[in-house]
Amino acid sequence: MNTRIRELRKALGFSQKQFAEKIGLKQNAISYMEKNGATVTEQNIKTICSQFSVNETWLRTGTGTMFLENQKKQKEFFDIFDELSPVLQDYLIKTAKDLLDTQSKMQSDTKDSK
Repeated sequence: MNTRIRELRKALGFSQKQFAEKIGLKQNAISYMEKNGATVTEQNIKTICSQFSVNETWLRTGTGTMFLENQKKQKEFFDIFDELSPVLQDYLIKTAKDLLDTQSKMQSDTKDSK
């Protein structure tokens, strides 16, 4: 797991200090976690997975993909949404509903042509 934490941090493009700040730790805690054989607490595992949309199975065992793509996209979307003014939030919701309608029509057209 220690190697995977280092691999994750590098994949995200963070220094140990930046990575630590994102999960509420100090740089020396990340340095320790990245050392082979170092113990990583359950709380730190959960925090890393939650903060970066990491597949917990991958972090623990190396099996599967590094990121949970859908959760990663949702987090990115909500982070953007939170930065928008209320008027633009309403516009984004309307646009998303319009996209759903368009998708539904496209799927219906595909079924009708079969």
